[in-house]
Amino acid sequence: MPRNTSIVCTTIFPPNFLEGFLAEIRESGCRETTTIYIIGDRKTPESVWKATAHARRNGFRVECPTLEEQESFLARIAAPADFIPYNSDNRRNVGFLMALESGCDVLISIDDDNFCRPGGEFLKSHDVVGSSGQNRFVRSSDGWFNICSLLQGPEGPPIFPRGFPYAAQRQARQVEFISAENPIPIAMNAGLWLDEPDVDAIYRLCRGGKMTAFTEAGVLLGPEIWSPINTQNTALTREAALTYYYVRMGFPLKGLSIDRFGDILSGYLTQKCVKHMRHAVRVGSPVLDHHRTPHNLFKDLYHELAGIVLIEDFLPFLKELRLEGTGYLDAYDSLAARISESAAKFTGFIWDDGGRDFLREMSASMTTWSHIVRRIAL
Repeated sequence: MPRNTSIVCTTIFPPNFLEGFLAEIRESGCRETTTIYIIGDRKTPESVWKATAHARRNGFRVECPTLEEQESFLARIAAPADFIPYNSDNRRNVGFLMALESGCDVLISIDDDNFCRPGGEFLKSHDVVGSSGQNRFVRSSDGWFNICSLLQGPEGPPIFPRGFPYAAQRQARQVEFISAENPIPIAMNAGLWLDEPDVDAIYRLCRGGKMTAFTEAGVLLGPEIWSPINTQNTALTREAALTYYYVRMGFPLKGLSIDRFGDILSGYLTQKCVKHMRHAVRVGSPVLDHHRTPHNLFKDLYHELAGIVLIEDFLPFLKELRLEGTGYLDAYDSLAARISESAAKFTGFIWDDGGRDFLREMSASMTTWSHIVRRIAL
């Protein structure tokens, strides 16, 4: 039976990405089962709404709610007025909630600078979530796997994805691919990207370089293996998507303002729930072209630095945490409670000047998200 799939993104640029995804839907024969949610913001150009209206006239299921319609939706589901701020990529949470309320079976998150590759089988590759037919796992000596090792790029030292802790980047590791006797369900699938890799501003300022090919169609992360997972080109089962809250950014930390890590944190938090449920994360296909929108790299560095420092201490804590609950939302509630209870234990740089309060705010937002999702999606 065909599954209902929702593709969610937010944009403040012309919708150049849209035509490729519509072509993929058309060629896959999935018009009736696939809905695209494009969530506009205060800076979104009128061309986005015009393009989505044109797509609907051509038989595609594309939703692009106006700001007024978004506000009405959030009020109807009793979301706090300031829960999803404007002028922020946090707006994609509106699309996640709309997709969950609509009953989607598969949720796919993309960025507006991701473009479908001809013959890339975007929907078919992401449709792996919910299946358990693959049993090839990656295992490493230190519990980390560099997903950029599946890509071919410039000569030189290894390239690591944004959100990969620097302590782990400096660590030598042994990696092997093994076959497991008992396949486990795939709850999360992280597709990769050619052209511009998803790396942090430190890498872009110091090195740069394009990704030109990929070497692995797909591999599962072993139960104890971790990797950053972002919100571009990522699919989840409905159950896992219940925990996929995009963490609010903009919190002041020691004179900095944390940003550009909302997706990284949300990926790690959901990944924790996936592991608790004894499900799997797959990385590899589908591969999209990442034609990055213009960025001021020094501004990116300013906003990323607090997140880079924060996750160095937070991730070891997250990896060792024990959760409770037999379902995804129960595990997520347990995770939020543990983060709040443990915030006071973090001390030192960043933590003494806002870091602990950031964890408490994140925990409170996770709990609010859980309450909303329980009302509209269960």
